Amino acid sequence: MNAGSERPTGAGLAADLVVRRESFDVRARLEVPPGGRLALLGPNGAGKSTILGALAGAVPLAEGRIAVTEGSGDQARERVLDAPGRRSVPTHLRGITLLEQRPLLFPHLDLVANVAFGLRARGMGRRQARALALDWLERVGLADRAAQRPHRLSGGQQQRVALARAFAAGPSVILLDEPFAALDAESTPRVRGLLTRELARTGTTALLVTHQLSDAWDLADRCVVLESGTIRERTAPEQIATTPRSRFGARLAGFGVIEGMCAPAADGAARPALRVGDTLLPGAPDPDAPPPRGESALGIAAPEDVDLLPLDDHRGRAGVVGQVIGVQASAGRVRIEADNGLIAQVSPDAAARATGGGLPVVGSRLRFAPSSLRLVQDRRQDEPAR
Repeated sequence: MNAGSERPTGAGLAADLVVRRESFDVRARLEVPPGGRLALLGPNGAGKSTILGALAGAVPLAEGRIAVTEGSGDQARERVLDAPGRRSVPTHLRGITLLEQRPLLFPHLDLVANVAFGLRARGMGRRQARALALDWLERVGLADRAAQRPHRLSGGQQQRVALARAFAAGPSVILLDEPFAALDAESTPRVRGLLTRELARTGTTALLVTHQLSDAWDLADRCVVLESGTIRERTAPEQIATTPRSRFGARLAGFGVIEGMCAPAADGAARPALRVGDTLLPGAPDPDAPPPRGESALGIAAPEDVDLLPLDDHRGRAGVVGQVIGVQASAGRVRIEADNGLIAQVSPDAAARATGGGLPVVGSRLRFAPSSLRLVQDRRQDEPAR
């Protein structure tokens, strides 16, 4: 069978899971339609890889249910993989393939045998498995190296073989744990393009763990932001890029984030402000996640909407003092990051005026004054009722 003639294999995935960890429980409710692509975003240690391990059957659930639905309409059939009182379906029988950061190819097998391994494990005949493996090596541009061992390949080439092996097995769902993290700058675009094409062509349902908004933009149609084992945001990639509503989502998209308390504005107007210490920063509530008055809130600001002022120059504007923790100069602009979470992107002249001469350096103390601040609820607790 030619790889180009395979029918879409994607299945719907529904998971409501709890995994116990030493520092916190990982809780997630996920629904991905057949052929859908979901990105899991979050800081290191948030529980993203734990979720993939649970879906793959490698990490036991403390509570919850995982099921895939194959087919459509009257032909749809739900297959339960994990549920209370039931034995968990073994990893190799779940129809879910996990592709990790490292290719993890078998060093003693040549490339065609590596790609054919999953097919043979499922009972496919040697000749048919070899033919399909060769088709997939052709698709990833490595058919001419089919008889070589993995150690003869570059890291990018090995990852292409791992992708071929994953897709050749015809999984219902493919799990991608930072598939580009171990690649160099030259290999990443080619592997990314290959993965994008094959997901679209095969219709395989996919979950992607990444720290890069560009990966979610290219490969996912929905995103989930996870922090400390809890889902903080469910949205589309373009919404994270323009109107994020979580700490991590905002920082991922390049916004500054400052914590405070939602309070009435200084002039008594109906609009709220963000109280940070003794300072009231004017802002506008996010229409979809407005913070309740008197409760913790996040102020999200684009760097170009934050001015940089000397410590003793208030100019009648509200600002908060911060210590500089990062400075970058690029394309005629200077980006200054403060320990309070705000980021200012100003001209070199404006930066020099704020310091009294010369660009800011790490350790400088300056006043950061946001002219536009979007206020969102600080979701420190678990999501509402599951």
